[in-house]
Amino acid sequence: MTLEVLVLCLGNALRKDDAVALHIADALVREGAEGMTIRRSAAAGLYLLDDMEGFDRVVVVDAVRTGAHPPGTVLAFPLDALHAPEGPSPHAIGLPSALARAAAAGAPVPSRIEVVAVEALELDEVGEGLTSAVAAAIPAAVLAVRRAVAALAIP
Repeated sequence: MTLEVLVLCLGNALRKDDAVALHIADALVREGAEGMTIRRSAAAGLYLLDDMEGFDRVVVVDAVRTGAHPPGTVLAFPLDALHAPEGPSPHAIGLPSALARAAAAGAPVPSRIEVVAVEALELDEVGEGLTSAVAAAIPAAVLAVRRAVAALAIP
């Protein structure tokens, strides 16, 4: 596994705020992404394991809608703090469950994963462009990603 940190940015460019992580990836690339590999993905569940293959440390960047925070709030936490429910099929399970299943099967999985998420307003509407509150959160989210990468880079 590589020592470089993977920054896995999840989203769909045609679902409004769901694309925020893709914009964060663009900002990281523009500003310089030393010490990190940036990947964009629209995958979910078990499919994310393919994107993480070969990396021991990962920062997952995504949009969330918890309803507990105003749109544009940047959240950062270890994946262990996320309690995603099981989905109805292997295609719809959450990342914690996918990693647990892979590890139980003996597959290599990252040892440390941090999450940077932006509270979204509009995830269901088809269309391009972020809502203003979510767009305004991009600089803070970029900073949160950089902090997470720096923390994961420490052995």
